[in-house]
Amino acid sequence: MTTPFKPKALPLLIATLALAVSGCSGGGGSPATSITGVTLEGTAAKGIIKNGKVVAEELSSAGIALRTVGSAITKVDGSYEIAVANGYLGGPIQVTISSDTTTEMKCDIPAISGCGPRTDDITDTNSTVDFSEWYKPGDLTMTALVAEAANGDKINANITPYTDLAARRAKLNGTVDKTAVYNANSEVSNLLGGIDILRTKPLDITDPIAAKNGTSTGRAYAAFVAAIASLANASSGKPDLNGALLTLSTSFADGKILGDDDSSEIFSLQDLIDAAEDTFKRTGFDDTAGVIAALQKEATAAGYGFFNPARSTTADMPTLTKVKTFVGDVRTWGTVISAEMKAKGDAFDQQTSLASDAADMSLNLLISPALKAALDAIMFNAKSTNPGSDLSGYGIPGFTGTISKSNGVITITNGVIDGVTVNMTASVPVNGTTASSFTIGITSATFRSAAADADIKKGTVVLNLASPYNINYTELDAGTASIPDISGASIDLDISLTQKQNSTGGALSEQVTFAGALSTTLTNPIKDAAGDYTWITPSTLTLGGKISSAGHSMEATFTANITNASTFTPVGETLSNPSFVLEGSGANQWLDATVGLNFGLQLAGLPKASINITGDRTGLKDGTAMITIAYGTRQIVVNGTVMNGVTTGAMEITNQDGVKMTIIPGADKTGTLTFNGTAYGTIKELSNGLVKITYADGTFETL
Repeated sequence: MTTPFKPKALPLLIATLALAVSGCSGGGGSPATSITGVTLEGTAAKGIIKNGKVVAEELSSAGIALRTVGSAITKVDGSYEIAVANGYLGGPIQVTISSDTTTEMKCDIPAISGCGPRTDDITDTNSTVDFSEWYKPGDLTMTALVAEAANGDKINANITPYTDLAARRAKLNGTVDKTAVYNANSEVSNLLGGIDILRTKPLDITDPIAAKNGTSTGRAYAAFVAAIASLANASSGKPDLNGALLTLSTSFADGKILGDDDSSEIFSLQDLIDAAEDTFKRTGFDDTAGVIAALQKEATAAGYGFFNPARSTTADMPTLTKVKTFVGDVRTWGTVISAEMKAKGDAFDQQTSLASDAADMSLNLLISPALKAALDAIMFNAKSTNPGSDLSGYGIPGFTGTISKSNGVITITNGVIDGVTVNMTASVPVNGTTASSFTIGITSATFRSAAADADIKKGTVVLNLASPYNINYTELDAGTASIPDISGASIDLDISLTQKQNSTGGALSEQVTFAGALSTTLTNPIKDAAGDYTWITPSTLTLGGKISSAGHSMEATFTANITNASTFTPVGETLSNPSFVLEGSGANQWLDATVGLNFGLQLAGLPKASINITGDRTGLKDGTAMITIAYGTRQIVVNGTVMNGVTTGAMEITNQDGVKMTIIPGADKTGTLTFNGTAYGTIKELSNGLVKITYADGTFETL
């Protein structure tokens, strides 16, 4: 597959990473005169909302509406735009969407029952509000809070259940100033793994094209927005959305949320994760942004205790200070963090390298032979009508223990071979079974030895056939059985290995665990002229691994979603090119994919560092890419667009506070530093090769 991101502005980015930041200056207090030229824009989504009434009000420090500063009606895509009235004096702005008899909302619950029975006057072919159908939500109100605005600002203010949660959170202590708003929005953003709840556009998850063409973060945000409706009380026939918003606020009342719980009265982090994950599965997308995986770790760590997301330490800084701190963060990512992590990282690398060499030996000499012996015994048992329960009678030298069978499930209990103890349960088709789908594989298995332990939590293959097929092991062994046509398949593998000894048999100072998982759904198998299968397309793919030892861990996950898997046709072999060619420029000859690659490094005593790289392919050599680098609660995001294999247009770098660095590639690279669309600094490459950053207060830096 063509690499989707080759930034031509990389030299400037590298130079920026080396920047030594000078002292920061702060901003002023609240203005006493009218602020002009401010624009609010965004999307209202709890399901996309059209014909919703949006009202913008300036609030007092007590959270009381002082004046209405603008209004709008949402369009069919949920978007709105408000030109803020000149009477606005610079305080926090509350943006509220409410419904009336003309307001409609898209059902974003992908379950079979959708959003429940239809009770409105919209014409429908059945009596149910199905996924992606419009319905009238009745009384619905959601809000978002904007901390402040300056002259000429163009502010993204999306309105979702999570901005509503942040608004309620900001009002709890009775003082609604810009600090309270900034901190609440930051806190709830970190509840969602760093998604900027105010500035990130929630995509229409019910529209495959809109979801595909949006960002990976926007898809994740949409899935978590849909989760609220999925969790809402629907005992009255349709989701009680206002009730769900209140429940969400109650569940996060102290700025923390239970990792998991057994109550239906509140939402836990696990509840949100499960509902968002279900939305992804039912809509055919994967979370390439890695948000669900990251939050699952937090939920698992919290258990039945609390997850307490920390706000960004820079959230309530004066604007110019935020801008200068952002530039410092860009430098820090390339220098300070690297140096801080190097010593511990080198020690971890040395430890895992020693364990890796030993693990190779354990796999080759212990685990693999034991696994092969166990699988041979299982297949022998499956084919035999009266195989017996004593493994020593199965003709496998040195293999002792017991084995049993029940309805195609075969279990090895306390099998021992070459010093390895094996316990395994596997599922195989029963001889003579006729079906259109067969599950083959390991349900669970443990291998224990003095040198290493291994666990297989899952190792299954599901084959889906074009028509019913009869399993006849005698004919299969003889090679006389017909080969069925495959319509699709899925593979799930989850395995871990803990190395306890080094390659010479001595004990490791710290045990090292290697863990990996593979999950994929395959479709559209392709045959050649001879009738042999040459290709099958993965519609979804998740591949991950983790190494951990003594409080340190390193992990990586790759996810992919192929939206044209059912129609993709590889180029294949040609007379002029006999080697197999996967992709071409013709119709359905390139993989229409969204992919994500996540790296995480956790060293004991340091904040977790992570990198997420996502790509959305729009053509054979076209696409977009986003790189997210996080360290603790700080974050840097780099965006780029590729046309015909070359990065085009401006490259954008943003952070968790919404500060943006825009770099325009060219002979002499230029750029700007902005917040809410207003420039607070300029970037220019000088004739001597240095780069100059000039700030709005007249200070500057060169590199």
